Amino acid sequence: MRLFALGWVGAFLWAQSEPIGLAFSLRVHSGVGIGIFGKLPTDLKAANALGKDFRMSPWATTAGASIEMLVAKKVVLGGGLQLQHYDASETERGLARPYALHYGGYAGYALVNRNLWLLYPYIGYFAGKYELRYTNYFTENIFFGRNQELEPLERRTYSSNLGTLELGLALRRWRQDQGFSLLWGVDLGGFWGVGGGNWSPSEGPAPEGVNPPRWAGGYLRFSLGFSYLKPPASAEEASPIPTVPQDGQKKKKKKKKKEAEAPAEE
Repeated sequence: MRLFALGWVGAFLWAQSEPIGLAFSLRVHSGVGIGIFGKLPTDLKAANALGKDFRMSPWATTAGASIEMLVAKKVVLGGGLQLQHYDASETERGLARPYALHYGGYAGYALVNRNLWLLYPYIGYFAGKYELRYTNYFTENIFFGRNQELEPLERRTYSSNLGTLELGLALRRWRQDQGFSLLWGVDLGGFWGVGGGNWSPSEGPAPEGVNPPRWAGGYLRFSLGFSYLKPPASAEEASPIPTVPQDGQKKKKKKKKKEAEAPAEE
């Protein structure tokens, strides 16, 4: 019985709130990510690289900023910049750490737009750089591939124009339904690296004998920002509530009416 009553209350409250019709948002986000690096760990386990004890850490921290627009209550368009910074993976011979910095856009469709909540899946494409920062801690030279040789304490960066195709689910919550409002949100998604070609070193010839860069993974991001929301159309079109006349105004109207009905004097 209690659950039944709560259900009716929830349904009533749900019916009271109009969906947001138009919103412009600016937000920053931060969170955690996980990566899959293809055959890169195998290349770094070579005897002349970081050795067989090397293990690649998949965990990353993420940061970025986005601009979003909600149109016609349903369509979400956005774009932004995002960074993934992976934990260092190291042995006594050296260190390897992937980075990624991308920018692009995405589009989504609202499944829920009620009571200042917005839930939508989205798909997007982001271009940019995927990098590996490789450092020699060892007293001897180490290699990346057959021909990329790093001297002791030397660091070198290998990069690729590897873009990402993203698929995710976003949740947004506004504080108020019109004008300027605070916004918070959560994104859960996955990405796949597309394009990229081969590794390009910061100096020297392209590495030989290593696999092309591959990258995929997922993320959980938390957002905070500001929005400008247009009030619902029904609220804009609603006629103003007529004011209730005061007692004095009622008496004046009645007096004028009686004077108008009185017969004219001959």
